[in-house]
Amino acid sequence: MIGLGRFGSNLAINLTELGHEVIGIDNRDERLEELKDSVTTVMKLDSTSMNAMKSLPWHDIDAAVVAIGEDIGASILTLAILKNLNVARIMGRAVNHIHRDILNQVGIEEVILPLEETAWHVSSMLQLKNTLKLTEINKDYAMAEVNVPGKYVGHCLDAINIGGRFDLRLIAVKVPPGENIVTTIFRRNYKVNMDFDVNKPLDAKDILVLAGKVTDIRRFVSE
Repeated sequence: MIGLGRFGSNLAINLTELGHEVIGIDNRDERLEELKDSVTTVMKLDSTSMNAMKSLPWHDIDAAVVAIGEDIGASILTLAILKNLNVARIMGRAVNHIHRDILNQVGIEEVILPLEETAWHVSSMLQLKNTLKLTEINKDYAMAEVNVPGKYVGHCLDAINIGGRFDLRLIAVKVPPGENIVTTIFRRNYKVNMDFDVNKPLDAKDILVLAGKVTDIRRFVSE
């Protein structure tokens, strides 16, 4: 967790309370002192320095969240460094829609807008691999937008049998409207197909909209 302001610290505390090991990074001593007993590990580090960032074990980290809000330049530079270091999963906080679009353009696909998404919501998403969006129905059920798991790319929905094997309902398939860079970066431009062909092979860029138990969604995306 890089950036321990209000949103970043709430997210780091939530994840720690859920039993995850969290490294909280900030360049302000007072923030580290306040959170040292609430987050697994806290450290002072300049996230805009490539040499400093190389010192961390990114290959052992499931996801990196950049929650820097006040300094947009530092946010963008930090995320660019993480991309350069080939971190497996990167999420970036945006303070507004323009900031979000800039992060999309530099290749950050998972962008958080705290005004729209709570720390609890994001911590739930981080626990589900390949999950782009999660809407809680109650404590057990949710609706989720997920990437097609790698093992199912090129397979058709009929063969995967999401309903029979995972007890999930497929609501829609979202597909990119074209192959140019704008349509593949901005997922909000995807076409929503609710009359999907169960015999058409799934593409790696397709997004599945599923509903069911959170535990069953987790089983599917972990395949």
